[in-house]
Amino acid sequence: MAVLIWSCNSPKSEEAIDSNHLEIKQMHTDYVNGWLEMDEEKVMGLLEENARIQPNRLKPIEGKSNIRMFWFPKDSSKTIINEYKTELISLEVMDTLAVSSHTSLLDWTYQKDTISFGMLQKGINTTVYRKQTDKTWKIWRSMWTDIYAERK
Repeated sequence: MAVLIWSCNSPKSEEAIDSNHLEIKQMHTDYVNGWLEMDEEKVMGLLEENARIQPNRLKPIEGKSNIRMFWFPKDSSKTIINEYKTELISLEVMDTLAVSSHTSLLDWTYQKDTISFGMLQKGINTTVYRKQTDKTWKIWRSMWTDIYAERK
């Protein structure tokens, strides 16, 4: 019986779990920093080609190219991320899938021609990551729901 218990809790499996958790937490940090730096390639590089996002109150947006057009339109508009903070609620790794939930505070400003406005949003975000064939993780699905949103 002792051998069976020991084999289930081998250090190798614990290291793999810790490694996956650390990689996903780093990806999330890179995602937040990518937005704070308005680094399109950093943000988009974290997504799978067939990723899907579900913004609050909008239809899902599928595919990396469609997500890029939504987040980084080439229409002379400018989005400025004034503040973006998140706090991890949970992170569960299940073989080649991982699911994280976190709270977020996002303060942003939009400008195009004579249009200018800002938004302050507090919400809950859920992200599903998928391990790729090269053993790296990518964002496969992401959705967010505003608990509070205020136009500034």
